[in-house]
Amino acid sequence: MIASILLNSCGNVGAPLPPLIQIPVPISDLAIHQFGKSAQLSWTLPKLNTDGSAATTLATVEIYRFSSPRSQAVPVDPKEFVRIAKLWKSLSKQILDTYSAGEKVVVGDTFEDPDSGNIFQSSLHYAVKAINNKKQAAGLSNIVSITILPLPEPPKKLEVLSLGEQSIELTWSMPTVNSDRSPLQVPPKFNVYRSSDSAAPGTLQNQSPVGDNRFKDSSIELDKTYSYRIRSVLETPSGSIESEDSQNLDVTNPDTYPPKRPAEVTAIAGGEGISLVWLPNTEPDLAGYWVYRSGPDKKFQRLQDQLLTTPSMIDKSVEKGQTYFYRVRSVDQKGNESEFSEEVSDTVE
Repeated sequence: MIASILLNSCGNVGAPLPPLIQIPVPISDLAIHQFGKSAQLSWTLPKLNTDGSAATTLATVEIYRFSSPRSQAVPVDPKEFVRIAKLWKSLSKQILDTYSAGEKVVVGDTFEDPDSGNIFQSSLHYAVKAINNKKQAAGLSNIVSITILPLPEPPKKLEVLSLGEQSIELTWSMPTVNSDRSPLQVPPKFNVYRSSDSAAPGTLQNQSPVGDNRFKDSSIELDKTYSYRIRSVLETPSGSIESEDSQNLDVTNPDTYPPKRPAEVTAIAGGEGISLVWLPNTEPDLAGYWVYRSGPDKKFQRLQDQLLTTPSMIDKSVEKGQTYFYRVRSVDQKGNESEFSEEVSDTVE
């Protein structure tokens, strides 16, 4: 009886489930643009497999490419692409793992490859394929094409034109030829990039391309080093294309700039002595003020041992019947001193 109960209580074993098909979905946002003498490819790594599961088995991404005469129409037929294109580069899992989810993968293809021929007479066509650890793929991505244009060379002789208390002004030599050595027909425009480290990517500083060979950066901090690089810009009907970077120029604008001299200094004799008052300086790095006094001989001597932190003081070390002359200087936190204020005086009655 016990054996019968145990047998009747056992569950039925169903049919085996099919294995999950963990093949990454095809990449669908492949994009391309020209940067200098290279084509910059970018895309987002798949997050899902074709069965809806997370794409955790992505092992490599293969990049396929072929070139055609510049006159060939685009877009390219997918069947033609599969027939003609060759594997150009593979990105290993080790490389892919350096990208975060949703981050764009960027790969550059320089135009010095032997099978590119005369690149300025060609169009290039690309597609990529996401492959799992079993070497399975769901197909190619969208196909992108680019027709290579000769660009103005990057500017040279980048140097500092002037330094100001709130600015660094740069200048550079104008390019005269394109990347294919042909002469420029139209003067180029420029984009200015700045970073805090020459190895770090720069941030664009100008809102629109600069039409001259100079640029004033008015968003600087004194005593901070900035690394600048300039790119030539070619305007096309489909958008702007940039050259490679110029050589880096590291610039430090040291804080040797004094604050403004105190204004509207007033001296008034009273019962306690001579009171001095002036308009406060507004510099954010202001440290204080020095007050200088003189008799009729105009041999000014500093009155205090420590900086005043307020724009006023009372000079009590005065004698009746004497006339005293005063001048004030403002001082910043770097020790830079302003010019003297206008001279004021009063007589102790």
